[in-house]
Amino acid sequence: MSEIINTNKSLEENKGKAKKKIGIFISGMIILGVLYALYFFLYSRNYESTENAYVTGNQTAVTAQISGSVTKINFVNTTKVKKGDLLVEFENTDYQLALEGAEIALAQAVRDYSSLETNVSQYQYSLGESLNNLTNVKQNYERNFKLFNSGLISRQQMDASTTQLKNAKLAVSQKKEALANAKLQANSKDSYSHPAIQNAILKYKQAYLNLARTKVYAPTDGIIAKKSISLGQKVGIGNPLFSVIDLNNEWVEVNLKENQMKNIKIGNTVELTSSLNKKTYEGYIVGLSAGTGNAFSLLPPQNASGNWIKITQRVPVRVAFDKESLKNSGTLPLGTTMEAKINTSILKDKVSDIEISSSNPYILDTKKIQKTIDHIVKANLY
Repeated sequence: MSEIINTNKSLEENKGKAKKKIGIFISGMIILGVLYALYFFLYSRNYESTENAYVTGNQTAVTAQISGSVTKINFVNTTKVKKGDLLVEFENTDYQLALEGAEIALAQAVRDYSSLETNVSQYQYSLGESLNNLTNVKQNYERNFKLFNSGLISRQQMDASTTQLKNAKLAVSQKKEALANAKLQANSKDSYSHPAIQNAILKYKQAYLNLARTKVYAPTDGIIAKKSISLGQKVGIGNPLFSVIDLNNEWVEVNLKENQMKNIKIGNTVELTSSLNKKTYEGYIVGLSAGTGNAFSLLPPQNASGNWIKITQRVPVRVAFDKESLKNSGTLPLGTTMEAKINTSILKDKVSDIEISSSNPYILDTKKIQKTIDHIVKANLY
């Protein structure tokens, strides 16, 4: 009997312990649920993160502006260059000769202009002679007309006098047209404003520019990549020569799932961790893509079939580096991966993804060119 009582007592104790354990487990689960809920509502829901993020930046492709053979190369891939550094030279004999030919053509245009001025004077003299001849012929005609009416000269003589008058008037008309045309050809405020000389000056400047383009300069600071030329190679206009990668003007393309885009806004701050150097960078969203990656592919997907399966798409988001952060932690090679953590609860003021830059190494030396043009014009104008 006592054994039965002990057994029942043991069962009661085990049930109590089991209930206690179950209670502890349930309490623990409730606490974990509450903690997770607090974590989600107070922290996690304000963040979106992904490892699908890549460093990208400006790749300035430099192409040939003229055709010719490469005679000098001052770089290799990975060479660090400064804006304006001389990198490539082309054989320039043909372009030097073209410039000399343009100088000769300009000189000839100036001489032709001077000839036009002389022609005006000559046509004026010729018109004066024709007018004097017309006056003389008209007087002879009037005398012969009176003599004919008096019967002193024949009809044949009168007809000859009439023909001479008509020819004299026609000559005056022709000389007037010739003079007007000569004035039109020579008409200009000065020699520089004459169309023929302006055209010759334009061709001279173009020849000067083509000669300058036989030297290729770095359009911006950066590192050389994609070198595609060698010494002696013949290249044509538009052929790629190399690219300059500006590592000081980088950004990150973060590819978020479409169901992560709900709270994403331009200006959200982003914490970026590089897979290359494990350093953390600060950034902010400056732009949202107008479409998913598939929408801009060469062959966009056609989903009008009956066996369509939904695939979550990704939307590219452009994230700019904070300049101080990039300076402190160092630049990164293009294409390296990043871990991005976006804080959707913070917006940065005055966000702009436009960085205005310019580069034109082929600006004409206008003072030098004008000095040469003035010399040519002065030497050939008479």
